[in-house]
Amino acid sequence: MTTRRNVLLTGAGAVAAAGGVAGIAAVLGPNKASSGTSDYSVPAPAVLRPGKRVEVIVIGAGLAGLSAARQLKVAGASVKVLEARGRVGGRVHSQRLINGTTIDHGAQFLSDSQPLVSALAREAGLVRTTSYANGDILHVMGGSTKPLRLGPDKLPLPFLGQLDAMQAMWRLDRDLEAFGKREPAASIAALDHVSAASYIRDRTISSPAFDAFEARASGEMCLPLETISAYEFLAQLASIGGVAGAEAGMQSFLTEGAEGLVRFLAGALGDELILNAPAQGVTSDADGVVVMSNGTTYRAGRLIVATPPQLYPSIGLMPLLPEGWRKAISGYQLGSVIKTVVVFDRPWWRAEGLSGTVSSPDNVFEAIVDGSPADASAGILVAFTTSTAVKTLARTPTEEGRIAQLMDWLARVYGHAVPAPVAGRSINWSAEPYSLGGYASFRGIGGWTAAPDLFKPLGRVHFAGTETAARWRSFMDGAIQSGLRAADEVIAAEG
Repeated sequence: MTTRRNVLLTGAGAVAAAGGVAGIAAVLGPNKASSGTSDYSVPAPAVLRPGKRVEVIVIGAGLAGLSAARQLKVAGASVKVLEARGRVGGRVHSQRLINGTTIDHGAQFLSDSQPLVSALAREAGLVRTTSYANGDILHVMGGSTKPLRLGPDKLPLPFLGQLDAMQAMWRLDRDLEAFGKREPAASIAALDHVSAASYIRDRTISSPAFDAFEARASGEMCLPLETISAYEFLAQLASIGGVAGAEAGMQSFLTEGAEGLVRFLAGALGDELILNAPAQGVTSDADGVVVMSNGTTYRAGRLIVATPPQLYPSIGLMPLLPEGWRKAISGYQLGSVIKTVVVFDRPWWRAEGLSGTVSSPDNVFEAIVDGSPADASAGILVAFTTSTAVKTLARTPTEEGRIAQLMDWLARVYGHAVPAPVAGRSINWSAEPYSLGGYASFRGIGGWTAAPDLFKPLGRVHFAGTETAARWRSFMDGAIQSGLRAADEVIAAEG
């Protein structure tokens, strides 16, 4: 099955999770997740000493921050969550249209191989829709508008290019197997100052195989591979279980929207969650931590920072960090993504024997996938623009303009006029001030050398967010894992 994540490994298309906000769609309001049978296995927290009251500030009410806050509450700690936006979710954001269809502007896709987000969806009573994958894929190569129509398991490469891609994947598998067994210092010394692009070039022979592999990997990580190291590239793959991990499980999305996850978590916090409260200064001493927000001073014993690393300067955190950490954070490479969604009254492409997936790595709309509901009551196409293509599409400043560009592209690719959409949305996540990018950000070249212990607890400050995850980094599952880990660090330190 073609997905945003396994496209990095197969080169067959691209499915992603990034967002779009505002546009021509009428809105009833955000969906609220229903409560369901609780079967979400929260890792058992450390037991607090009797009578001990732990006070913790959490900056950020995305999946990471909310997961941390709930874990702390389970342990009996008092929590205050500060969120800069007027909503919860961070890079998770959904919207219900007037026709009852929900679309995801932010993180969207999940699979059974991601245990934490899958379990949370079950606990919240959310319904999963299997991603539609029947039918052929349209590949537009080299800027041409004449697509090549292929089955879902075929690569748009000549025979020798396919052989080259296969041997490159075999070499990548071997590198990943060895990667997990190396001593960290040796891994950093060998790989941290070599770009991921050079790493891939050294493992491919033909230009078509390299171009296909590099384009898909760049689209997956939403940035040019020249800007990150081979070590960072392999660390990302290792965090998702390599090729097998990326391909395992049935890919799906939540019928009610991914925002149902964060609304479910936030529902237990009450007035412990404060919206429209951007952190504007952080200090720490022997007595605890102090966070300033809109002229209000918040004090606690410990702090969990659950924002993307690129926001650390704006919240005043950088002075607390060691020199190596500051160097690594300053060199972070920001993922760039625009997600454009168009909604039709039906998935008209299916009648043509097509899956809805379009792969066009040389166009601003690099990948398009079918995000329609299971009952086909609406037809939804989700288009992704990533990495350097974002600069090109962002020259069109309005949503309406970008949607019009997508509609023109669809007509050219399909070779006929397409139905008018009933709704459309598009956002540049890189321009969103409390994200500054998506799906995630990554260490720049030399970042692991500068701070091999980055995101370890630093005095009374702890770190969460999908960028800090050990597993499924840059996914929703990684965000949840990071929040639970940070909460357990706090509990262990105070217990």
